Amino acid sequence: MAAPKPNTRHEIMEAALKEFAESGYDRTTMDAIAIRAQVAKGSLYYHFPSKEALFRALFQERAERLATLTEASVSANQWKGAMQAWSDFFWREKAFLELFLSEAWRNQERELLVRQFLQRIIEPLVPVFERGSHDSEMMAYALFGAIAVPALHLLKQPQPERHRLDDLVARLADWISAQTR
Repeated sequence: MAAPKPNTRHEIMEAALKEFAESGYDRTTMDAIAIRAQVAKGSLYYHFPSKEALFRALFQERAERLATLTEASVSANQWKGAMQAWSDFFWREKAFLELFLSEAWRNQERELLVRQFLQRIIEPLVPVFERGSHDSEMMAYALFGAIAVPALHLLKQPQPERHRLDDLVARLADWISAQTR
């Protein structure tokens, strides 16, 4: 058997992301992913033994990107930068955002994966909120949701207006600054 092309795994993951976002996890088939990726089913199964394995790999890869962006922003004492990084990421990754908000909580295994991902993203922001008199962990989770959900709402509009999300992030940053003084 010939070695697969180096970018085959990436092409499969991109095709799967689009299929999952458009059809949902349950209605997506490995056949549809193979067709969209323009690969043979054997190549698909060479890289991913099952649809769930593909979903997990896709989720973990995108989650890792976002976690890295968050950690870099917060470690530079730029929690506002973390908010902007989330906004930028969601704007670029509409299909992942849809997948995350619709499919990630559907079973216990995925829920564990999501919780680990969110913990990694939220943890660097908790100290920011400890300066206020709030439940710092819940505030960090609320902030994540306050950016993710409006981002998806805007992205689903016929003509998405990025400035509206940027305005929201700026208003949230002002509010947080006032709460954590």
